[in-house]
Formats: sequence, structure tokens, C-alpha cells
Amino acid sequence: MRNRRNGLLVCAGSGDVKNIGDYIQSVAQEQFYDRIDTYVEREDLDVFSSDEKTNVIMNAWFMWNPEHFPPSSSINPLFISMHIVPSIADKMLSPSTVSYLKQYEPIGARDMATKAVLEQYGVQSYFSGCLTLTLGLKYKDDEKDGSIYFVDPYYELGRGKKLFKGYNVLLAFFLLVKYYSHIRPLKDKFVCEFHTRLNNLFPKMDRMLHLASFYDTYSKVFDDEVLCSAHYIRHEVLQSQFHYDNDEKMEYAKYLIRKYAKAKLVVTSRIHCALPCLGIETPVIFVTSDNLEQGVGRSGSNGRFGGLIELLNLMEWTPNGVKVLTDSLHTSLCKGKISMLTKIRNSKLYKPICDSLIKSVNNYISQK
Repeated sequence: MRNRRNGLLVCAGSGDVKNIGDYIQSVAQEQFYDRIDTYVEREDLDVFSSDEKTNVIMNAWFMWNPEHFPPSSSINPLFISMHIVPSIADKMLSPSTVSYLKQYEPIGARDMATKAVLEQYGVQSYFSGCLTLTLGLKYKDDEKDGSIYFVDPYYELGRGKKLFKGYNVLLAFFLLVKYYSHIRPLKDKFVCEFHTRLNNLFPKMDRMLHLASFYDTYSKVFDDEVLCSAHYIRHEVLQSQFHYDNDEKMEYAKYLIRKYAKAKLVVTSRIHCALPCLGIETPVIFVTSDNLEQGVGRSGSNGRFGGLIELLNLMEWTPNGVKVLTDSLHTSLCKGKISMLTKIRNSKLYKPICDSLIKSVNNYISQK
């Protein structure tokens, strides 16, 4: 767009930790622009001010502070790949906000739940999918290095069985004893998202209990060579690591995307790891759970994967280990497990969605 500034939507966060997936979404926006003039904070959209209209692609998770929506008049928005948390829809979709959104109909919804919420409030919407599916435009890498990454894969301490208080911790101790010889090679590389109160006093022991629970869950489908050779990554990072700096967090997001682009396989329960892997054509397995859908364990929201999860190779967490859901994965298994020789292939169902996203954003960028 001529005579307009380009703004990059980010969510810097104010807590001690930050989900870098928010910045992976920002990287997806950035690849469409020839320059970025300013960052635009997602949680302060209503107070953003500029002497010139600023183009902003509104692909994001909306939002912690709904009182800061709709955006200010300084913003020229493209509403695409939006996710609206159902629990805040009433606060966010006020009559004035609905009137504002109607100016930009139809609104591109990242998932089917958001589409339904918007339509419930009388806003025309369509399923756009997630803009991270387009990351192959810039970040696809045909040179794979054979790496395997486990990125925040879902599991629960002690199989998640809580028959009485502390039972899951006791079972985790039993699993630690049972699997200790198997997990020793992993003790210096495993990272986990979840912690117990034990972490405050004995962090190394807490980590080993989680490692034992992870191994008990994933060794049902992955052989030891895969688990021991894999790299383990968290998408939640310490803000202090980046001095709360947007540039540094953008660079780290790009660093992760480039790693995933070279990988042989990625296993994750992070939607903004799984969908980028589809876009950059890296084999990926998404591990789901009813708890992820209902927001237990992570700050999820009901139905947030609708329309997206169907694009992925799927496994499901159960108390007895992960279970393969996708038929093509079943046929890939060797003696019931994924080995270093197993070839995982992604579905091509995402490609029409990706092409439509690219077309929509390019049309928006090209407007005068």
C-alpha cells in the first residue's frame, strides 16, 4: 500500500514468561511486507497513534484485555486468522465493536469456533485458517538435517491419575524407578512445561519425575533411539532472556522456524509449532488431548482447534500413553513404534487454505 506505514502486530506480554508462538504469528505477517515501520501492540490497539494510516494484519489470539478493542482510527486492518476466546466474547464483542467489525466483513476466522462466535453476534465470517500456514513462502528449507524435535508435547505427571491427593506424584516416583536406566541419557536435555510444588524445593527431582512421566507416555509409540536422539524445546521463554525486547523475540521466533524447517520430524502440542511445520513442509505430529481443548493444563479455549486439527497427523494423550489417531501414521509404524527409519508425511489438505491466505494478504498489501 502506498503512502501508508506498515505495522507488525505483536504481543510483548507483561509476565515473567512469554509464549514465543505469538511472535511466530508475527513472523508470518512480516514475510508479506517489504519493510516494517513500527510494532503495534495487540493489547493496546485502541491507543495506537500515528500521523499516517498504518496497515496491520490482525492474525492473532484475542485477547487478554478486550477493553482495548476495537483498534484506533490510525490502523487500517486486515482481519484474517483471528481467534476470539469464547470466555471473553461478551466483553470484546460489544455493540460498538460489532459495528466496527461490520465495516470489514467478512472477517477471517482462524478456527471454526471463532467463526461461530462472530456469526452469533451478527458479524459475517469465514474460516481462513492460520497465517502461519504460509511460512513456507520464506522459510521452507529443502535441506533437512535429520533432527527430531519434541516441542512441549502434552503429558501429565504420573499418568494424570489422581485417585487421592499426591497419588500422581507417588506414581511418578514409581515410574522414575522403573525407567531410570532408559531416561538417564535424557536427563540433561529434557525440558518440561509443567511443574509441581516440588519444583520449588527440589527442581532436579521434579524434572526427573516429569521426565519419567513423559517417557512412560511417549515410549508407547516412539522407540528409545528416537527419544534419546531428539531435541527438546519449550515455546514458553523467560522474558528476562530477551530484555522484554520485540526485536530479540522476533529473531528467536525466526531461529526456531529455521530449526523446524530443517527437521526430519517435529512432535508437538503447540498449534503455532504444528501449523508452521505444515507450511514449511516439515513432517509433524500433533498430540492432542481433551484437556487441551477445554483449557485444562494450558490457557486453551474450547474448540480452538476446529478446522485446523483435521490438517495434521494426530496422536492423543491418554493415561495409558499416546494413541495414534491418523490412519496414515498407523501404516508408517514399524513394530508398533516410530523409529529413526520411519517416514512421516503430512497431509496436503492445508494447501488450498494456504493459497487462499496468500491471495487475501497480497490483495490487501497491493491496495493503493
